[in-house]
Amino acid sequence: MKKHIVLFILFSTLSVHAVERVSLAQLQGDWADYTGRTIELTDELTVCGSFYDSLVLAPERLFCPEERAMGLADGDSTMYREIVAANRAHSVCVHCNNAYYAVRVGDKVRGLRARVTGARQLLTGQSVKTKHGRVDKLAKPKKGELRIVGANIENYFADLGGYATKKTTPAQQELKTKKLVKALRAMHGDIYACCEMQVGDKAPRMLLKALNGNGGKYAYISLGLPDQDRIGGLFLYDSTRVRPIGEWMSAYRDSTSHYHSRIMAQGFEAIDRKGAPTGKKLIVSLSHYKSKRPGRGNYDTNEKRLANADSMLTMLPKAIAMYGDSDVLLLGDYNCYTQEAPIQKVIRAGYADMLPHGEAPDYSYTYKGEAGYLDRCFASPTMAGQIVRVRPWHVNADWYYQHAAYRMKDKTYHRYADHEPIIVDINLR
Repeated sequence: MKKHIVLFILFSTLSVHAVERVSLAQLQGDWADYTGRTIELTDELTVCGSFYDSLVLAPERLFCPEERAMGLADGDSTMYREIVAANRAHSVCVHCNNAYYAVRVGDKVRGLRARVTGARQLLTGQSVKTKHGRVDKLAKPKKGELRIVGANIENYFADLGGYATKKTTPAQQELKTKKLVKALRAMHGDIYACCEMQVGDKAPRMLLKALNGNGGKYAYISLGLPDQDRIGGLFLYDSTRVRPIGEWMSAYRDSTSHYHSRIMAQGFEAIDRKGAPTGKKLIVSLSHYKSKRPGRGNYDTNEKRLANADSMLTMLPKAIAMYGDSDVLLLGDYNCYTQEAPIQKVIRAGYADMLPHGEAPDYSYTYKGEAGYLDRCFASPTMAGQIVRVRPWHVNADWYYQHAAYRMKDKTYHRYADHEPIIVDINLR
C-alpha cells in the first residue's frame, strides 16, 4: 500500500513538471518546437469566439478588419490584409469540452493547460474555466428624454405554414417570445425600430399581446401588407409618450420588392401626460440591408448594399418633406462594418455616425471570433445635437453565434437575438 502511494506521488510530481509554463508570445514564436508538448499559458486571455467544440482565444478582443480598414470588396487595402494576418497570428484555437451556452465572448481565461497539436491549435480533454463579465442593467431614461431602440430581433415569425414552421415549433416560439418581451421591457423604450419581423399583422399582434399583457401601453405601426413569410421591419411605440405622424414610408414603391418593408421611415410626435401634442417631432428611419455571405470580401452582395444605401438616401428627403421635420434618426441592421463603402456613403451624405469608436471600440455583433458594428445609428445635423447618449446593450452577441434564443431555456433576456440592440436617449427639442 505504501509503495503504491509513493509511486502515485512520484507520478504526480513528474506530471506536474512535464507541464511547461510559457507565454503566448513564446508559443507563437515557434509552434513546431512546442507541438506535442503540454503547456500552461501564463497570459490572461480573452474568449473571442465560442463554438460547439472549441474556443478562439487572444490577448484582447479581435475586431473585424472592415471596422478599421477598407475591405477587399471596396478595393485592395494593405491595412485590411495586415489586420487579417494579425488577427490570425495573435489568436489560438482550443479544442475543449465546454458547453457552448456556458461560455461567452469576452470571458477571461487564466492558467490554460493544453497539449499543442499544431500551429494555433491546442487540445484539452476537459472544459476550460472562464471568468464571466456581468451584463449591465439599463437605467431608465432621465426625465424629459425619449429612448429610441434599434433592434434586430432575429426572425420573429408567426406560424404561417411555410418558412416560419421550418425554423421554429410553437414551443420554441413561446420560449423566444418570453425572452424577447423580457428584454424589450428591460430597455424601457419609447420607440422600437425592429428588424427581422415577419411581414403582416399576425407576428406583430402575437408580440404585442405578450408585451402588453393586461392593459399595456404599446402599439405598433401596421405595414398594411398581407401576412406572408417574408422578413420585414416593425415600429413599436409607447402610446402614452409618442404618436405616429401619418403613415409609414418605404424606400421601395413596389410592395412586392423584398426591401419594401425593410427600408422605411416613420414620423413621430411627443405627447404630454394628457395625450396632447407637444410639437416636438422626429423621423425614425429603419433599414435592414442585404446580408453578407460567409467569407472575406463579400463581392457579390456589396453592390446590393450600396443600392440599399442609395434607395434609403433618396427616401429621406421625401420623409423630411412629408413629416415636416429635419430631425432624422437612422437605425437598423446595415450588414456593413464601419469602413465599408455603404456606411461611408451615408456619412458622406451628411449623416453623422453616432456610435462609440476611438480608443475603446465597441461592437454590436460577433462572427467567427471577430467583433464589429453591423447595427448602426446615424443622425441628421439637426438631430445629432439632441442625442444625449448612444450605446449597444451587450445581451446577445457574446453568446455562440449559431445559438438560437429558444434553446437557451433560462429565465433571463440574454441571447434573445444574435445582434445587440442600439440604445439612443434623446432630449428632443
